[in-house]
Amino acid sequence: MHETLLNAALLLLVGLVAGFLAATVLGERRRYGIVGYLVVGVIGALGGSYAFKSLNIPTASAILTLLAAFVGAVVLVALLRLLRR
Repeated sequence: MHETLLNAALLLLVGLVAGFLAATVLGERRRYGIVGYLVVGVIGALGGSYAFKSLNIPTASAILTLLAAFVGAVVLVALLRLLRR
């Protein structure tokens, strides 16, 4: 039970950081807010993790997990930017 809660909390934290970094790196002028960064980051983390596993790239360390989340969030922010045009 505690491990599941810890994993969920870590996913939210990694998602928040990844969403914020992705929007910042892409120079997104629109502010998403904490909830927006969290949603973008968590969806990006799930997508990035899936992509890394599909490419047989391990995500066992915290740095690689954050990298996968960041890459997924960057792709998601770029897609959102394209859809707004």
